[in-house]
Amino acid sequence: MNLTNTSVISKIILEESLLIEFQPIVSLKLKKTVGVEALSRGIHPETKEIIPPIQLFKEADEQNLTVELDRLCRKKAISEFAKYKHSKDMVLFLNFDPAVLDIASPSDKSWTKIYADEADLDYNNIAVEITESQIENNYKLEQISEKYSNLGMFVVLDDFGALHSNLNRLIISKPDIIKIDRQLVHNVSESYYQQSIIKSIIDLGKKIGSLTLAEGVENKEDVLKCHELGADLFQGFYFARPQSVERLESFQTKTTMDMISHDIKGYMSANIEDKKKQHSKFEKVFNEIMTYITDCDECCFREKIAEAVKIFRDIECIYVLDENGIQIGETVCGFELNFSDNNLFHPSKANTDHSLKEYFYYISSLNLNTYYTDPYISLATGILCRTMARKFTCRGKSYVLCIDFIDTNYCQLF
Repeated sequence: MNLTNTSVISKIILEESLLIEFQPIVSLKLKKTVGVEALSRGIHPETKEIIPPIQLFKEADEQNLTVELDRLCRKKAISEFAKYKHSKDMVLFLNFDPAVLDIASPSDKSWTKIYADEADLDYNNIAVEITESQIENNYKLEQISEKYSNLGMFVVLDDFGALHSNLNRLIISKPDIIKIDRQLVHNVSESYYQQSIIKSIIDLGKKIGSLTLAEGVENKEDVLKCHELGADLFQGFYFARPQSVERLESFQTKTTMDMISHDIKGYMSANIEDKKKQHSKFEKVFNEIMTYITDCDECCFREKIAEAVKIFRDIECIYVLDENGIQIGETVCGFELNFSDNNLFHPSKANTDHSLKEYFYYISSLNLNTYYTDPYISLATGILCRTMARKFTCRGKSYVLCIDFIDTNYCQLF
């Protein structure tokens, strides 16, 4: 579709010829729709064809009409949303064109405020989405965020985790909501690396008081995984496609959320059972190894453990620490594993000090008997592992047996 004629894009703006649709944003914890994001498309004034937003804003930019088009999108979105009977109980997410934000001055009057006043919509029913990676000036980002926050609107950091997103921008913008980029969310159920990044963003959000929104969820598996990782809000085709305000009136997320809630309960129960089985297996391995080293001198620990490890296929490394966290003897490694040649990353050697390692520190400081680490990628092999550390006594002396298990539940994601 050719929009090179200036009169076409001008006419769209003059006649306010836009199609506004809304995509629901849901909370699984509350089991309800908590907001909608407004999405704008152009309507050709003559052919009545629908013009995709990317093309619409591209043409507006080329004809220096970006500001006018962006304001129109906000005006129409707010007026349409205000017609929705549940608008007072929801939040309207408005996605600003970054170019408009970048040229705006904090002292400029707020057109969003004006349009909200005209529609009799409370400011706390509006969330302003800011794509921080496209606002180069940190001071400008801070001023824009403060401007809308001071009005009582929610500040949303959009597409976080994409392109050049950096943690410093979180400090500057102080967002109420962090939207996790859809590229990170897509197929997250199949990638341990994506899961780790999203979990870090979610944990950070909790610490700084920001909700996290998983954007672009399209299948049940990704919804389940993002929920497991701790996401607060969800948006994507799995729940609903963008729709008119009229269809929004009859839109019901309850059925979908009831279904996924049922699946979440089953998913969590299965995870608990898997962990129980995993811990049971750890216990079995520990008890078997203890039969080899019970009542022998510590100088024989390595030799005895080397005999025991032959019967287990999912052990990366085993080593023993004394009561001060100092390793006794060399590490015993699992069979058929490829270890790194890098001098920094290799199985630990005799007399290595592990006293500041998580597993030893917690056992010694909290007087625990057993400690399990979260899954991590071993620097020695690049394999996903979990460490089990457990106290034991031999000939009147206290020791800690450390077993690095290969986490078979996650290895399939590599």
